[in-house]
Amino acid sequence: MPTFKEKVEDLIKKKKLIDSGMRVVVGVSGGADSIALLSILKELAPSLSLDLYAAHLNHLLREEAWEDAAFVQEFARSMEVPVTVGYARVAHLARTHKMSIEEAGRWARYCFLRHVASRVGAQRIAVGHHLGDQVETVIFNFLRGAGAAGLAGIPVRNRGVVRPLLGVTREEIEDYCRSHGFTWCTDVTNLATDYQRNRIRVELLPYLRQYFNPQVDRAVTQTADIISQENAFLNDMVGFLLWELAEEGAQGEFKVSLDKFLSFPLAIQRRLLRKVIRREGGGLKDIGYQNYEDCLSFLKESRPGGELHLPQGLRLIKGSGYFTVLRSRPKYGAREEVHHILEIPGETKIPELGVSISAEIRPHKDFPDQFFYFLSENYQVCFDYDKIKLPLFVRTRRAGDRIRTFGLEGTKKLKKLFNDLKVPSHQRDSVPLVASNGKIHWVVGHRRGATASVTRETKQVLLLQVHYTKQKQDIKRQ
Repeated sequence: MPTFKEKVEDLIKKKKLIDSGMRVVVGVSGGADSIALLSILKELAPSLSLDLYAAHLNHLLREEAWEDAAFVQEFARSMEVPVTVGYARVAHLARTHKMSIEEAGRWARYCFLRHVASRVGAQRIAVGHHLGDQVETVIFNFLRGAGAAGLAGIPVRNRGVVRPLLGVTREEIEDYCRSHGFTWCTDVTNLATDYQRNRIRVELLPYLRQYFNPQVDRAVTQTADIISQENAFLNDMVGFLLWELAEEGAQGEFKVSLDKFLSFPLAIQRRLLRKVIRREGGGLKDIGYQNYEDCLSFLKESRPGGELHLPQGLRLIKGSGYFTVLRSRPKYGAREEVHHILEIPGETKIPELGVSISAEIRPHKDFPDQFFYFLSENYQVCFDYDKIKLPLFVRTRRAGDRIRTFGLEGTKKLKKLFNDLKVPSHQRDSVPLVASNGKIHWVVGHRRGATASVTRETKQVLLLQVHYTKQKQDIKRQ
């Protein structure tokens, strides 16, 4: 029977998760899974020539979270792995952006890990999801209703994030930790049954194991693996089909041949629609089964010239022999340059862009020195107040704009950054930029510039936060 180390190493090689010589940021919460992950990657580091960095984000939700952060720091030091510890006001993020605590925590966590990876020049981010997490995710998605993407579960690799422990169970992880003499932190909220996922773990799965299938975990993950492989194949195939069906219009819109589209089976039509929606920059989270059914009925039955409104400000437009998906243009979308002086401290309203930006100056001593101060660069950023050039301006883009981001030597054209982030072209004139002295410090809603970073030597922190108007809510999620 393969050992824990052999299972993890086999998955890394089989799925090509990490190449030799890569720098990897390891997300470490302090739980058994992340402790085992950091340890096993440290064991494999010599043979794979890995350069490891640890990162921990305190969500500021529990008193014990400070102890967890200190524990992670000490464990990383014992592993001789550099560690960055930060914190984010997750409850505040959840209230501000109308998310659940779980969603806000996940969002902040991955923003933080990407931020650290960018700062240290890492090519991969490793997180500790294991086989049990996969089972819970697949069952959770099945119970709320999902297509193949949802039933495929957690991807073993996705956009630079890898999950080397997906092939091992929670029990195997804890056995590994005990055999190495490791302790770990326990988050008691994981046992509370107020959350649906916890109820699946604590109540439903033990019932299924006892009365239906003792090996239900393996059965579910094997099914998810099959669906994942078939889903990947179909997505690739549909991607090729779409280029045969579509052409770019005069305004950059993606026009899909209606006759050819309707000639395909229903399953392919749904996947083609998903691709078109994603291309326009729309997320798929808020677009469900009924939305797709409405789209298909609209395309079959409506007359040319009609529009169907979808979540996230998207419009499905039926033309003569084609259809396209566009995002609604905000009435306040800026065509001429917008230019405001940022009030510090205070709040600056930019009605032309549908946002306001608040500025606050805080003494750095308010925060423990050992913590790297983190805020999501999408909606909140912080700078060393004494290093940033004042006054700050909020403006829209200009020809030739460039920005320097973390992990990048030199600067990048703002246009190239927008292309990389897949910001739709018709929205780019409406993206606020915080700038001064010819430098862009923050592409609001998208990326922080590598200027005036907060360090242990910082005395005053400048905290900026963007607030979107109600009409802007559909546009901010890029």
